[in-house]
Amino acid sequence: MKLSNLAAAAAVALATATAPAHALNILLCNDDGFTAANLRALQQRLKAAGHSVVVSASVDNQSGRGGYMSFLTPIPKIPATYVDMYSLSSTPVTPRAVKVFPELVGKAGVGDDPTDADVSYVWGSPVMACLYGIDVKAPKKFGGVPDLMISGPNEGNNTGHINISSGTVNNLFYGINRNIPSIGVSDADTASTEFTALTTGSRAYEVADIVVKLVKTLADNKAQAGGRLMPEGVGLNVNIPAFDAGKGTALPYIMTNMGKATAYAPAFYEDLGKSPAAAGRIPAGAGLMGIGLTNAGSTLPSGVVIPADTSTSSEGNVIGAKTGVAVSVVEGVPEARRSFVEAMKLKLAPIAK
Repeated sequence: MKLSNLAAAAAVALATATAPAHALNILLCNDDGFTAANLRALQQRLKAAGHSVVVSASVDNQSGRGGYMSFLTPIPKIPATYVDMYSLSSTPVTPRAVKVFPELVGKAGVGDDPTDADVSYVWGSPVMACLYGIDVKAPKKFGGVPDLMISGPNEGNNTGHINISSGTVNNLFYGINRNIPSIGVSDADTASTEFTALTTGSRAYEVADIVVKLVKTLADNKAQAGGRLMPEGVGLNVNIPAFDAGKGTALPYIMTNMGKATAYAPAFYEDLGKSPAAAGRIPAGAGLMGIGLTNAGSTLPSGVVIPADTSTSSEGNVIGAKTGVAVSVVEGVPEARRSFVEAMKLKLAPIAK
């Protein structure tokens, strides 16, 4: 055999040895923006594991926008300044300039990262960007829908009561309802970090490794779910707790329920400065009203009590106890269990068929 043939054979053998048994076409999205460190670290780790990956995310951080989208409204060009969630959380309210890629200002509202053609941005909400990934970006790259969609890892946990307000989790629901195996991932670290700040020891890489291990396990056990990564109609809401550096991959994975427990329960405050989340940003007595965040189980100034959830299997309580990575199986359609349906039929029998 010629040396060139030996080299070629060695290259093939090496590629075979390092490639995963089930290489996947994966779409990544989030609600923290296309430059978020967690997003890019996961992209890098998944590609290193042999998967093909594309990213589609909003230009800026739009945490907490839930499933919002602008219907039948063309995506505008990217403005020079905008008001984002961080400026709205400060006093006085001030616009912020686009931070990482100022050369995007004035450009089309949908495009590719100048440094990576596999990363797309959308001047719109998280679910708008996610749908661009599903309907346009992935088909162009993969020739069809992705094998797996991952939303996140989010900057901050999404558990229980807050999930319906989360862009990360609403992306998950849209993926599930498109019959795409989907995972929403949220991390306890709330720091807003750009991918340009990533270093070898960044927490984002440990978080990414936790997700890659989960993806590998799903792929290796496809036979346990009828040849699919997950049964049709369900997905996973995954929350990663706080952990010491170097200890992330040792965390156990714990099957949980979504429940209601959360450290981020939204509530309306007549005095916004009295919201625990406003401390240091909005002074009490400033005459400002709006939505604040508090803990499930707490009492509002009005006397209203936010319902508590003390179940040890609820993801919010597992994350609070820092006992492991919470993995909740969720459905895309919030349909009631059969027993509740039958109970309501009895109640509505006089007027409903």
